[in-house]
Amino acid sequence: MTTSNEKKDAIRDVMKDIRPFFWMPFLISSLLILLVVAFITDYNIRQSEKVLGEQMADKGIRAIWLFENVVMEKVQFKSAEARNDYLRRLGSEDDFAFIAVTNNEGQFLVHSNMQKIGSYINIRDNDEMIGFWGRVERLLPNKDTQGSRWGFVTINGERLFLVHRVYGENVRQGTIRFLHPEITEFLNTQNVNHIFAAIYPKALQDDIAKYRRKAFNLALWILGAASIFLWIFSLINRIINNRKNMRIAEKTIESMREEVRQLEKEVSKKEKLAAIGDLAAGVAHEIRNPLSSIKGYATYFADHFPENTSEHKAATIMIQEVERLNRVVGELMGVSRPTDIRKIAIPVDGVLDSCTDILQTDAKQLGIAFRVRGRGKVVSMDPDRIKQAVLNICLNAIEAIRDEQAEAGVRKDYVIELDVTEGDRSYCIAIRDNGPGIDKDVQGRIFDPYFTTKNEGTGLGLINVSKILEAHGGSIEVESEKGAGTVFRLYLPKRG
Repeated sequence: MTTSNEKKDAIRDVMKDIRPFFWMPFLISSLLILLVVAFITDYNIRQSEKVLGEQMADKGIRAIWLFENVVMEKVQFKSAEARNDYLRRLGSEDDFAFIAVTNNEGQFLVHSNMQKIGSYINIRDNDEMIGFWGRVERLLPNKDTQGSRWGFVTINGERLFLVHRVYGENVRQGTIRFLHPEITEFLNTQNVNHIFAAIYPKALQDDIAKYRRKAFNLALWILGAASIFLWIFSLINRIINNRKNMRIAEKTIESMREEVRQLEKEVSKKEKLAAIGDLAAGVAHEIRNPLSSIKGYATYFADHFPENTSEHKAATIMIQEVERLNRVVGELMGVSRPTDIRKIAIPVDGVLDSCTDILQTDAKQLGIAFRVRGRGKVVSMDPDRIKQAVLNICLNAIEAIRDEQAEAGVRKDYVIELDVTEGDRSYCIAIRDNGPGIDKDVQGRIFDPYFTTKNEGTGLGLINVSKILEAHGGSIEVESEKGAGTVFRLYLPKRG
């Protein structure tokens, strides 16, 4: 059974838990959402960089195509000055930094800025041993099926978007020479292997920055909306949990109230027993001495009158009533004084067999059979006191069966079963009968002093049984159904 202090601690823990506590799930969920949004944003930015890079690469490839046609003189000009002016404008307008043709060493053979012809394109790499083509291949990671490459590089301190096409001598270096055989003679004559279009990436960077701002704002909106949703969800969840905790606290408080009511009943019962004890202590000696004298004179008169005379019958009734009064006084004394017990560890079925032997004669007359189950259990107890308790309950069962037979003329196979079971902390002696049972409205009062349903009962027998079990540190329970029988369970602890 839960103690009052444990229930108070439980209520205190429940009340402590009833408070707003949103920051932990809110923080964790917000961080998770932020990570997801950041991942999606970064992925979209990289995708946009790829798309915009492909657009700029396409722009550079078209410019290289025009440059090729001009260099190969497929486009006719009036003069060399007009041709050079077109190349200069082609390599400088619309965000172009330059367009140029180089050999395998990176020396400019043609350049949109005629002053750069003869100089070298300055593409730096940590590994100078891989050669010019290897550096280009490493620095420009993106490529298409035409052999064109592109990417961001730093040339002469400037960050540029470089588009490159190679006219190599093998498939690995490019396929332009094989796809366009008409320019093979020109390439071989001029020793042309590389052509570059360098574009200022400002437009690309502006577009990416604009997209990043949009993505950042969108992430903030998503994060804010998700945070509000999570906060509301957490609030609702906390309110629901608080309501559950409040209901638990209410049930615990109600259980404590019920326990207080039970304690009040126990105190009231103790007060009644104390009053009985004071009464019994005061009158026991005063009553027993006169009772002994009355019984002695009644016995004397009974012996001096013939058995069939009214005088003999009157004397016999006096003896019976004196014995009943003496029994009542004895039960009063048993209820009022402390129950002293002397425990020993013995097999409990020996005590039960002794009880059935004592009651066997009365039981046979009523057709009652005894059964003892659960033998071999060694229990620490006072055998005389437990025997007294078991006899009291069995006598009540026999008397109830006798009354049922007398009133209703019922004859059936009556059984009183004594079953011993072992639990985790205690042994249980169950005394079960299939007699008339006890009314529901009576079951709650059978352990009250002076309460009895028998004509000649004192109402103190079950009080004594309860006191014997309490003295052992155990308890007693009753379960009964009218017309189906009654079971008393006597619990004896394994340890003192």
